[in-house]
Amino acid sequence: MDRKTVTIVLALALIGCFFLPYLQYGPITASGFDLLTAPTISGADKGLLIMKYIWIMIPVAGIMLLIGALNNGNYFLGRGIWAFLPLLTLLFVIVMIFRDAKRIGTNTSISELAKNMGIGFWITLGLSLVLALYWPRRRA
Repeated sequence: MDRKTVTIVLALALIGCFFLPYLQYGPITASGFDLLTAPTISGADKGLLIMKYIWIMIPVAGIMLLIGALNNGNYFLGRGIWAFLPLLTLLFVIVMIFRDAKRIGTNTSISELAKNMGIGFWITLGLSLVLALYWPRRRA
């Protein structure tokens, strides 16, 4: 497949995964959309407020990749930024969750943290790795 087709398919999948469960804690599941539209707690830590709005970077990157691919490869700010943004967002969220768990004194290991991640998170992680690492050549 060429670059345009791969980018369109991955961008649509990235946008769709935003509505799948990202976090699971027992019977409670939350998609990226749920995390974004959750009510803000007054007096909350600034790190929590940043994490709430950082989730929007994933569908925004998908939309910008889709628009750029449909515009014959003319990406606003370049394809590289939009291809790496979902991966950087997920890495930032993992670090912030792990940091906050350590800060409040909970002994949370990486394996316990991984158990609380939903299917949407894992698919988005896989898609973002493919977007970041797969750079097909353009046809001449």
